[in-house]
Amino acid sequence: MPYLERWKFDDDPKEFDLVEVTLTFSDGSERWSLVTTPQKLVNHFKKEMEPPGFNIKHLIITKTMDHDDIEKTLKYLEVNDELTEASQSLER
Repeated sequence: MPYLERWKFDDDPKEFDLVEVTLTFSDGSERWSLVTTPQKLVNHFKKEMEPPGFNIKHLIITKTMDHDDIEKTLKYLEVNDELTEASQSLER
């Protein structure tokens, strides 16, 4: 079973409310997720948005956008077999 080897921000967390991250696994496969915080989600909904809601299965909400908080959350999801559900396959 492949394990999470590393991850990286694809967007600048200071510029975007929903930040894309790429997850790289031990078998070389890659997946991606969106990461945000509760406050960034509020900011997102304050902007003009249509429709007024969404469902994103690969959205991960963390307390902060700090590297350590995201790392801990990803590891927690992995240990609990939820990381695949919380991400999408990345085809290059």
